[in-house]
Amino acid sequence: MSSISIHDDPAARAGGLGGPAARTRTDRILVVLVDENSLTRDCFALSLGTLGEGMTVIPVASLREAGDLMASGERIDVVLCHIGADRALGEARTAALREDGAPVRNTPLIIISDRDDIDLILECLGLGVRGYIVSSLGLGVALEAIRLVVAGGTFVPASSLHKLTRFGGPRGEPAASAQASMEGLTPRELAVLKCLHEGKSNKLIAYQLGMCENTAKAHVRNILKKMGATNRTEAAYLAHRCLLDNAPPAAAPA
Repeated sequence: MSSISIHDDPAARAGGLGGPAARTRTDRILVVLVDENSLTRDCFALSLGTLGEGMTVIPVASLREAGDLMASGERIDVVLCHIGADRALGEARTAALREDGAPVRNTPLIIISDRDDIDLILECLGLGVRGYIVSSLGLGVALEAIRLVVAGGTFVPASSLHKLTRFGGPRGEPAASAQASMEGLTPRELAVLKCLHEGKSNKLIAYQLGMCENTAKAHVRNILKKMGATNRTEAAYLAHRCLLDNAPPAAAPA
């Protein structure tokens, strides 16, 4: 699977999707599929429900309906929102993601789009979207992306990362600037950043590096501050650029 985040943690394989303390293999993933078009909505729901082992799919027509479903107490693991060939999320979708207290804000959201558009991907990530699936990737990749996001990871197609690299990335910063932004990270912070680049959640980072979850969260906050990144995905992207340039940063004293 081509993605910014390949979730390959031994603890996750041993204990299920979310690691040793998370769901068991017998638990079903409850997916809400949002699509305004009834035909594609039915086709997506049927395909995911039939081929997605352990998945139950509930199709709805809007994020508002998805929010109402969650507000009723239904346990939802992930929301998929198909936007087709739209060039932007649109006012209604953006409002649903920004509205304080909205149920959909507290549930991982994946966008399914026909467009491999850098500006749109960055808009989605800036709003807290946890996955961006381009429809050309196919159903198999979509299923793995869903499982990755439910496990706490973030999914962005590798092709999109390559485009970001060619066109300068967020805010048009050059590769040298991305390298400079990582200077000053301690060895422990670099280890945490590597986990972020692999799409691991704070819980999995803590497990892998032998620290408590609160310590992992503190390291992530420090990394974002030092790198000037607005979120985990941007920090992972900057690390990705440095890896592409074969220029690992020198760690500051611990």
